[in-house]
Amino acid sequence: MRDQLYTIQTKYRHLQDEKLLQDNDFKTRIESNQITHGGLKKEMEDTRFLANDKGRCNNELQAEIASTREQISRRESEIFATQRDVAQKTDSNHSLRREIDAAAAELAKLKEERARDGEEINRLKDLNNLKSAENTDQDARIKAMDYDLYKAQERAAELAKLADAREFELRRTTENYEGTSSDLMRNRDD
Repeated sequence: MRDQLYTIQTKYRHLQDEKLLQDNDFKTRIESNQITHGGLKKEMEDTRFLANDKGRCNNELQAEIASTREQISRRESEIFATQRDVAQKTDSNHSLRREIDAAAAELAKLKEERARDGEEINRLKDLNNLKSAENTDQDARIKAMDYDLYKAQERAAELAKLADAREFELRRTTENYEGTSSDLMRNRDD
């Protein structure tokens, strides 16, 4: 019976170490995505400046849009890989996985909006030579996207706090389990 209990404890500790490694990897990816997000936000501001510069607008915007789409595609694949990693966590994190899926759906909506805005930008490039007043409308759309992106960041921060709270609860449960296990071993020895 003690061998079985020792085996179970060993497996539990191994699973606990593995979960800690996965959590650290997940946090590292979130930090990397936040750094990348800051870089992408800077690129969006540079793109807005280039949109106001009429002389270089056509050639430079096309190159920037292609670059941004490529970066978005890479970030989307990283996000989906992160979601697959989260889906493999324990059943105790089931409610957290549902919230991440909701965030993925929200991200898909933002991608659709971004695609529609890309089409709108292409249409506005053609009309830009005729109507320079439409630039203010495009600026308003970009500010709305910045706001949506800010809200998505806040949501990601809330999810990270929830994950930390779940991890704390798991640690408390583990400590209670270990204490109870040691009491049980003492009682058996008595």
